[in-house]
Amino acid sequence: MKNLQADEIFFQFPTYSRALMNAFIRDIRAYTKAKLILIIHDLESLRSYKDDPTYKPEEINWLKQVDGLIVHNNTMAKWIKDNGITTPMVILGLFDYLNPQSVNNNYQYTKTLCFAGNLKKAQFLSKVPAKISLDVYGPNFSGVTDNDVKYKGVYSPEELPAHLTENFGLIWDGSSAEECNGMYGEYLQYNCPHKASLYLSTGIPIIVWNKAAIASIISKNKLGYTISSLYELPGLLSSITQSDFSLVKKNALSFSNDLRNGNHIKKAIANIEAIIW
Repeated sequence: MKNLQADEIFFQFPTYSRALMNAFIRDIRAYTKAKLILIIHDLESLRSYKDDPTYKPEEINWLKQVDGLIVHNNTMAKWIKDNGITTPMVILGLFDYLNPQSVNNNYQYTKTLCFAGNLKKAQFLSKVPAKISLDVYGPNFSGVTDNDVKYKGVYSPEELPAHLTENFGLIWDGSSAEECNGMYGEYLQYNCPHKASLYLSTGIPIIVWNKAAIASIISKNKLGYTISSLYELPGLLSSITQSDFSLVKKNALSFSNDLRNGNHIKKAIANIEAIIW
């Protein structure tokens, strides 16, 4: 740090080490004159350390000590402001996604869904209504056999998009079909999950819990549909016409260009620089 010459330092937050985070901010301030901007990936006060009363004050203190914040969405920004943090911040929106595969250009509507992620956390899979065609990708599949959930295997992040041929990508978390619950399900109310960027960068529209923070993004941009319960899926999928699907598919393909080209982070960086300089 002592010989570092920099005007700005962008740091992906958090480090998952309290000692490292404290030392990093201290040394940046002691040895450089650089502006320090945090790109928020997760707020652990809302997730892994939600029940740890010692963590939240420390995390808030880190956010107060820097020059700028790039946050997921307006809901996350409100939580930050409500906790007394006045650090300048801008909204990122969905994370950009470096996707090396071709986009899914299939416009044919066949009522198919995919879900990608760590399946150990996806206990809801056993409660997906019967006759819903859902393909799942990722590690730790439990072997659900009493519905039409089909396991399609594990692929690297670079390979996975090439295997996603379904109409919609599902964003859901927890153990319930009636709502997203548990640590990760509740966190959907604040974050923009990376799987949303995976789906959309592949040109796949989204179906998401209507209380998720990204629900407004999906609705506003007509990138898919929102539901309050998985039990709504049969009715929703049956009601969507080929014309309806073509509209959200076209929008997802257009949106994929922004994500693949890094437009969201480029815009956020330009916006925060305009504020802090």
